Order: sequence, then structure tokens, then C-alpha cells
Amino acid sequence: MDYLLGLFSRFTGSEELARLLFITAIGVSTVLAAVAVLLLLVGLQDPVQRRLALIKRGYSGSSAAQEAPGNLQLLLERVGQRFASADPARTSATQTLLTHAGYRSASAVQVYWAVRLMMPLALLGLAVLVMPLIKVSGVVVLLAVTTVTGLGWLLPSLYVGKRKQARQGRLRAAFPDALDLMVVCVESGLALPTTIERVAEEMAVSQAELAEELALVNAQIRAGITSTEALRQLAMRTGLEDIQGLVSLLAQSIRFGTSVADTLRIYADEFRDRRTQAAEEMGAKIGTKLIFPLIFCLWPSFFLVAIGPAMIGVFRAFGNM
Repeated sequence: MDYLLGLFSRFTGSEELARLLFITAIGVSTVLAAVAVLLLLVGLQDPVQRRLALIKRGYSGSSAAQEAPGNLQLLLERVGQRFASADPARTSATQTLLTHAGYRSASAVQVYWAVRLMMPLALLGLAVLVMPLIKVSGVVVLLAVTTVTGLGWLLPSLYVGKRKQARQGRLRAAFPDALDLMVVCVESGLALPTTIERVAEEMAVSQAELAEELALVNAQIRAGITSTEALRQLAMRTGLEDIQGLVSLLAQSIRFGTSVADTLRIYADEFRDRRTQAAEEMGAKIGTKLIFPLIFCLWPSFFLVAIGPAMIGVFRAFGNM
């Protein structure tokens, strides 16, 4: 506060006028912020405007299981629609990233860009309020504000990237069990759509995410999409090369009329071999990865134990001289 008052004093040349301008600026800012929030809330609570926003979003309200979005989500969608990137390639890449992370809603891109825009502004405002309370130089203040703004811009991207990696890791870990269940179901005489439905039901508790993806594949097949196209969309939604390889083999099997059970069994064997090779590769890297812990953790204590007594004896010998 004293820092801001000092700026106003240097600008006006009078301490009383600076205090008056400072109080006036705080009052006007508070009133404008309150009016802006009130207008946003009134606009979102207006039944006509809210209904139009829901219709544009694709929400019909006829299904009891479909929940209407909240006011905050509608606000983020509006902000995202105004400031989202107009480049189709960039929008498609963002949509793919969010789909891999588990965000499949139609407004995910708008909400993502709105959060990336509003978080730097919020952190910048917080930094502007906090920095005058800390007695630091102007260069440090500028550096801190720039760092905070950059972090606000990067944090949503880092969070989505980490969520994508974690989700793909869980799907990759659950895929071998699903593949084994598919082999058993197909060999018992079930058709491919029925097999996918049964596997989704069996894995609904242990592996909910993969079960949800398989249930979506089954729903698409029931809606009239071919099995090959539905599985190809599954590979695109998950972004896993293992599922992409399975889709390619199943597409060839369906196209040329070969046995789906034989195809699944062969791919299961190949997948087990790849898992074994991946485990052996990780095991072979352990020796290289242990170099740095040995250098920085074990060797200093070893040299201390091995050379320490000799160094103490040397110091005592030279000390007696």
C-alpha cells in the first residue's frame, strides 16, 4: 500500500491528493468489479439467455441422466468462444489432447482456452496486490510478475499433459486383461459387438475408464457405425499404439473374412512378447540409471569411511610437529 501511495504522491506532488486519488481508484475498481460480476451472473441466470446458451451447447434437457452445465462452465465457454484460436489445425490438436486426457465434451476446447486466459490474469492481479507489501526492487517485482504470468499460462497445459499420461498409463495397464477376456469370449462363440459389451461389463469395476471406452464403442456399433470405424475411433480417443495395432488387425480380419478369434489370439501372443521385451529393456537400463545415485549418494560415504581414518592420522601427525 505504501508503495502505491508513493507512486501516486510522485505523480501528483501532494500527499493528500494522492490519498484521495488512491481511495477513489480503489472505490471505482471495486464498484466496476462488482457490476461486472453482477452483469455476468444476471446474464447467465436470465432464463432466455440461459436457454439459448444451452441450445447452442447441444443440451436438450429431455434426458434425466444428462446434467445441465453450471453458470461457471457457461461463462468459461463464452470467454473461450471469443478468445479461442481460429486456426483449425491448432484447434484440432487441442481437441485431440483433451480427448486423450479424458475431456470429450463439445465445449472442452473453449473451456480449456478460457482457463488458460483467465489464470494468468488472476495470478497477475494477485501478484500486483502482493508485491507492494514486499520490500523488493523494481527489477525483482517485474521478474516475479513475469514469472507468475508465465506459470499461469503454462499450468493448464502441464495439468492436461500429466492427466493424459496418467490416463494412457491406466488404459495401457488394463488393455492386456481386456484382450484376454476378448479372446475367451470370441472363442466361446460370441460376436465381436457382444464380446465388447461383455468385456465392458466385466471390467466396469476394476478398470472403469477402459470399460467406458468399450461401452462407447458398443453404443456406436448399435447406432449403425461399423465395427472397424468404431474401433478406429477408440484408437483415436485413447492415442495408444497397442489399440491401433489391434484395430488394424481386426479391420483386416473383417475385410478378408478370416477368423476373429485367431486374430485376437495371435495379437495377444505378440502383445505378451512386446510386454516381455519392454520389461527386459527397462531392466537393462537399471545399471545406467544407478550410476548417478551411486556417484552422489554411495561414493561420498565410501570415501569418507575409507579415507577418513587415514586423513585423521595425517592431520594428527602434522599437528604434533
